[in-house]
Amino acid sequence: MSSGECVQELTGHKDFITGVKVNPHNQFQAFTSSLDKTVKVWDYPDGKLLKTFSVGYPVHALYLLKEEEDTGYAVIRGKDGVFNLVQFSWTNKKGHTIKVETKEVLRHVSRHEKHLAFGPEGSFIASVTRNKLTVLFTKSGKMKEFERPKNEFQCVTCHPTDACIATGMQDGKIFLWRGLFQKKEVVRTIYHWHTLPVGDLTFSPEGTYLMSVGQECVLVLWQYNTEKKDFLPRMGSPLCYISSSPDGSLLAVSQVENVVQIVTRSNKVVQVFQGLTRVHIPQLIRSTNPVPTGLQLDPRSHTLVLNGRPGHLQWYNLHTDRHLYNLDIVWQNFVSSRRPWEAPEVIYTEIERTAFDQKGDWLATLERRADGMMAEEIKLKLWSFNKEKQSFELNTTVDCPHQGKVNALVFQPHSGADLPPTAVSAGDDGKFKTWTLIDDTDIYRENVCWTCDSVGTYRDLAAKDATFSEDGSLLAVAFGQTLTIWDPYTLDLKTTFCHTFCAEKDSIRQARFGLGSSCHYLITTTSSNLNVWNILSCSLLWTVSCECAVLVADPLSEYMAVFSSTSDLTVFKPSSPEPVYAHNKVVQSSVVAAIFFPKQDQGAEEQTDEAPWQKRSELYFMTYDQDLLTLQKDAPQQTRKDLTEMEVLESNLPPTPFSMYLSQVRPGRQEEDSPALVQHGTPGSVAIQQMLQTPAHVLPPVSTLCQSFLQMLLISKSSAERQDDEDMESESDEEEKNNQSETSDSEMEEDDQATTVKQSTSQSEKDNLSHDQTSNQSDSGKIHLKDTEDLSSVKSSDLSWMKSIF
Repeated sequence: MSSGECVQELTGHKDFITGVKVNPHNQFQAFTSSLDKTVKVWDYPDGKLLKTFSVGYPVHALYLLKEEEDTGYAVIRGKDGVFNLVQFSWTNKKGHTIKVETKEVLRHVSRHEKHLAFGPEGSFIASVTRNKLTVLFTKSGKMKEFERPKNEFQCVTCHPTDACIATGMQDGKIFLWRGLFQKKEVVRTIYHWHTLPVGDLTFSPEGTYLMSVGQECVLVLWQYNTEKKDFLPRMGSPLCYISSSPDGSLLAVSQVENVVQIVTRSNKVVQVFQGLTRVHIPQLIRSTNPVPTGLQLDPRSHTLVLNGRPGHLQWYNLHTDRHLYNLDIVWQNFVSSRRPWEAPEVIYTEIERTAFDQKGDWLATLERRADGMMAEEIKLKLWSFNKEKQSFELNTTVDCPHQGKVNALVFQPHSGADLPPTAVSAGDDGKFKTWTLIDDTDIYRENVCWTCDSVGTYRDLAAKDATFSEDGSLLAVAFGQTLTIWDPYTLDLKTTFCHTFCAEKDSIRQARFGLGSSCHYLITTTSSNLNVWNILSCSLLWTVSCECAVLVADPLSEYMAVFSSTSDLTVFKPSSPEPVYAHNKVVQSSVVAAIFFPKQDQGAEEQTDEAPWQKRSELYFMTYDQDLLTLQKDAPQQTRKDLTEMEVLESNLPPTPFSMYLSQVRPGRQEEDSPALVQHGTPGSVAIQQMLQTPAHVLPPVSTLCQSFLQMLLISKSSAERQDDEDMESESDEEEKNNQSETSDSEMEEDDQATTVKQSTSQSEKDNLSHDQTSNQSDSGKIHLKDTEDLSSVKSSDLSWMKSIF
């Protein structure tokens, strides 16, 4: 808790996690529920999975009671589409994965955890749905219902010791319901401070305080049974959930922008857990792009920069998956939303464009506020990096840099030249302007500032995009269907590329120069086409039909990626219209921004087996739902090359009865017309000796070895005939000899010679068979290698769907 570092990560669920509860009977165990129809039990200090309960339905909420040790409660969605509260038990059930039976407790409940609560010792269950509060008494099974026709229930909680229910209402009031077990009318007490709907409620473990949160960004502590209350204001963003530690010393407050703050009972924030900040302003959520700045790379810190909380930029480290800090650009206070019938919606000033120079010393931001009633407020701000403070400081502010929306803001790259930094902005007023850093030193101080150096126009058309070449020697500005090429130093028009082949109103959306070996190509996108121009020949190289939404280039290679309006991903090289990688419908939501992010360890790029376009950079993209995603490589599969290498390895292993058995039962290891290995007499005893010397754990079952072993002991028909012929020849030689002793000696010598010849013949047959098998394996290896080369020519990647980071 003191450092805020992640000490354990539990992985095992296959879908969204809906609940996390500490075991009330063992503080070192945790229960988690998920939409994958399971509830898992973890030993979270060691990160070990203990049990998995299969519920059979997606679990939307999880509840555990201290009074019931082997029982849990879950909210599931039945086959009829209705959410029900069910009970499941694992008593006297052993095993790692347990299928539990569910028992229905309460029907027609809400799937949100804060809409249901249990009374002290589980004596009753309180559930809220819209305008109704339902109380179920667990022992008697009776129910009570309370309705508020003109007010909706937002949350509910129960006192840990008293029969009291606290409910938060839409109009900001908190109702305390007492006397539930009495036959008389229930007593209701009202606490009212919130002006907006109450977000969540919870009692302290001893029941002396009631904590409430809401959209006012304030934590309110109510003293139970009194009118006293305390506040923790200005928490940064609307609060949506609150929870108390078992001892009541700490409170965890969750906010809508993906932040969890740890607060003590004395209203002191001791720790902040910040994820990737989610934009929650209604004006941006309703727009086509909730992240107008896109995804930017800070060259100095090598972190991701994008929109954060209202009027802020956030720095996020993708390698460590941590939020670093926020930079306040607009300098405005966050104002809570108003009720629609009381006041008009608050319109915030938001950041629409950001850009970094090549070294990360300068940051340019453009902010805009348009409420439809007053004149638009547009400001261009340029920030310098302070090395002592390790932060950006405002250097220059330009009011109304363009008469209208600004569509592009980019810095000019300098390849080692000692030139002042230059930035270019382009807007709907038909102008693009170059901004240059100049000396602003006077008698009082030494200073530098930015000023407008030149202005360019083209036929009074709106400038939709601007981009520099890799070395900064060329500037491309898109005007309608015409792409103009300029000299950025003299602002001379060099040439134009007209997209007359596009529809009449189909203007250029994005323009990017190629990088590396493709630096002489210029890529443009429209609503219906992806086009590549050759700057050297001033001609159209190729064009394909594609509804392009996002175009991004890899800064470390020549690869580029384009996302269509239907979230189809295509990775390509500008030199060829053939895609390097294609993936249809990578996500259900639309893609609004993307970036090729350089990998941290560039030295290990040759040691990986990833696709060539992923060896140096990783592609990240953000959806309209503000999910930051990346492509993940599938688990490696066994290829033909791997199988060939395995066969070669097995062929080099020492001969054992197990290897001999595998060579017989495995198809394809030897040709069908290969001669069988024949052994006679004594080799059988050798096989027995080898079998007895082989460790038992590497031998197959005896039932599988029996038939093969008996076949090795049998003598083939051709060998038996050769043995009879040799015996007849030896008998004829014995008749010619008169001396019995000489005849015996002669028979012994002939037997020895016959045995020697027979063993030599058998050894020769072995050598020939070994040579044939080696040649067959060599030919088989060649065939496999050829197949592997054919597989390597396939351009489809083995990459698949992505995980959510955040």
